[in-house]
Amino acid sequence: MIKLSANLSFLFNELPFQERFNASSNLGFKAVEFFFPYEYEISNIKCWLEEAKQKLILFNTYPGSLENGDRGIASIVGRENEFREKFDLAIEYASKLNCPFIHVMAGINKKHNNIIKARDVFKENLYYAANACAKNNIIALIEAINDRDIPNYHLNYVDDALNIIKEINHPSLKLQLDLYHAQIMSGDLTNIINKSIKYTKHIQIASPPHRHEPDKGEINYSFIFDMIEKLHYQGYIGCEYKPSTNTKDSLVWAKKYNIR
Repeated sequence: MIKLSANLSFLFNELPFQERFNASSNLGFKAVEFFFPYEYEISNIKCWLEEAKQKLILFNTYPGSLENGDRGIASIVGRENEFREKFDLAIEYASKLNCPFIHVMAGINKKHNNIIKARDVFKENLYYAANACAKNNIIALIEAINDRDIPNYHLNYVDDALNIIKEINHPSLKLQLDLYHAQIMSGDLTNIINKSIKYTKHIQIASPPHRHEPDKGEINYSFIFDMIEKLHYQGYIGCEYKPSTNTKDSLVWAKKYNIR
């Protein structure tokens, strides 16, 4: 059965953040995800979730300085101690909010002659994250992100992410499969899903070229969803798209999945 999660960093942007929980619940979403919780008190987020009767599925690690171009710090040479300190904070949020997944943002590597060292740092930080997650019944996820939207992002291909997961071989490190990014970088989504599904704990969707809702672009999501169901995927599928109209009208496609 397809289960949809509302990404509150993309959907319901017409509302203040704290009002998006109830708004998504009123449309039938039982779970939510968003980018970063750190500017809010844990008690406030917990209250918003409880009031809306929702489960928090996913959020990202500390991104670094977004205004200065950071998009995560897990692969950044020289910031290992900062990563670990901030990951411990992410664990605190996830534990107290009963959130099962933390997406570890790899970061930007502009110095291409230092990419091997950056990969070593990334893997060392993932070992740390996976071990910390294991102690708290949480799973760390990595996601391949396209280099058109985020140039020089360290991790661009699903195959690359799978190789890291297999090499580290830790039960608390899995894949966050974003089909929008995968389509842009390589296409061939049927093959990608088939070989990655057993490592995948969370899926996210949007349609290229404009990152709008699933029925407004080049991916045949009806086919994709049927395939995912046949593969017995048990997790949520996060609606991480930019509504082409208002959020409610953009969700017409989701009525068959109990979103009204």
